[in-house]
Amino acid sequence: MKNATQQLAHFISTTRYEDIPQPVLDATRTILLDGIANVLAGSTQHETEFVRRYVDRLGGHAQCTVVGSPNKTNPPLAAFANGAAMHVLDYEPQGIPSTHGTSTLLPGILALAELNGLSGRAVVTAFAVGWEVQQRIAMAARRADSRPFHPPGIYGPPSCASACANLLGLTEQQTRVALGIGASRTGALFANNGTMTKCTHPGNAGRMGVEAAMLAADNFTANEDIIETSRGYVETLFGDAFEWDALMGGLGREWNLQKHGFNIKRYPAQIAMQWATESVVLLREKNKLNADDVEWLELEVSSRRPGLSRPAPATGLDGKFSFEYVAAVALTQDHVGIDAFTDPVRFSAPVEAALNKIRLKPNPDISTSTLDCWVQARAGLKDGHVLVERCDAFRGSSRNPIARDAHLVKVRDCMKRVLPEAKMERLIGLVDGLAELKDARVLVRALVGE
Repeated sequence: MKNATQQLAHFISTTRYEDIPQPVLDATRTILLDGIANVLAGSTQHETEFVRRYVDRLGGHAQCTVVGSPNKTNPPLAAFANGAAMHVLDYEPQGIPSTHGTSTLLPGILALAELNGLSGRAVVTAFAVGWEVQQRIAMAARRADSRPFHPPGIYGPPSCASACANLLGLTEQQTRVALGIGASRTGALFANNGTMTKCTHPGNAGRMGVEAAMLAADNFTANEDIIETSRGYVETLFGDAFEWDALMGGLGREWNLQKHGFNIKRYPAQIAMQWATESVVLLREKNKLNADDVEWLELEVSSRRPGLSRPAPATGLDGKFSFEYVAAVALTQDHVGIDAFTDPVRFSAPVEAALNKIRLKPNPDISTSTLDCWVQARAGLKDGHVLVERCDAFRGSSRNPIARDAHLVKVRDCMKRVLPEAKMERLIGLVDGLAELKDARVLVRALVGE
């Protein structure tokens, strides 16, 4: 499509806070709060210790906060470390189509806002612009399922570059360059799901987006038609399956968040696990079911997610991508929260016993789209009865939103792992009033309890 990069760059470079519809601003505030909670909880995880040690060894100017560390670093490395921490739990909000827009965008934006002393309103605007670009790319690429890349690795770098370009006030021409650089930084493989490497996919997207914007601001060069050019972004990654109208149609007038919404995860696991977990949680809650009463448990799931059948996950982290494991913890644990995906729970006797009872029923007619996916759980009891529960729209999804009070339960559960109550409530207030905050550094400092 001719002039696609130019049109995107015009939207990115000219959009201001006043141009964003109120429903998009409201949704953005909720997403930002969830993302902030996630980076705090994620900073306590074993996996992120490796990333922080790596960042510390690299050194750099002490300009930007690394959550969970007493040390500061430069903007790209702060975006990398905080992006990994925000994603490691696989718990942050996702867009529609399913992407990790929160962890690919927010850490890079905060790093540059801290460096430059930018306003909270600039942060909100940049995030909304970056989210819109990312979701438009994802929507346009939804038929290209044969391209087996992890979304934050291919959508994240150019989208974060877009957000950072808006944040820094780059010109249209500089923004085209930032897109050109960001598009050349793409890549991430699904095969690393269940390993420590997965959390670095959004972290790397943030690092590359920050780098792209900073280089473009210094008048570096790149192909300024990278989206549509031969051997460019679309042709290389998506081919003929790419839907150009989904990328460009109504740009600046129609917003993905307003039209499609977003999904808040209530369980810290891969998006497909939300339906699977909830189907068993509902089965247990409605029938006051005890795991010892169950002879077998069957999950009817989409057969188009073959990589998510992991009958014996290697670790609790690996269990975030296992239909069998989430069913086992939903059947045996009173609360399927962050601690349910630790190794002590993974290798506990109740979970080991439950895993042996679980089987999958693959169904090719079940969609992988978050708009019409479903999972059905059937439990065969030792007394001969069979119980059935189907989850069509998990609580927190765009089809079944949760109220703010319910969302705050999740937010506080994440934040309290790092902050005392008073500082936690202050941070929540700062996010709620972010658009009125003159200096976003106040928010960043609150992340580390200052």
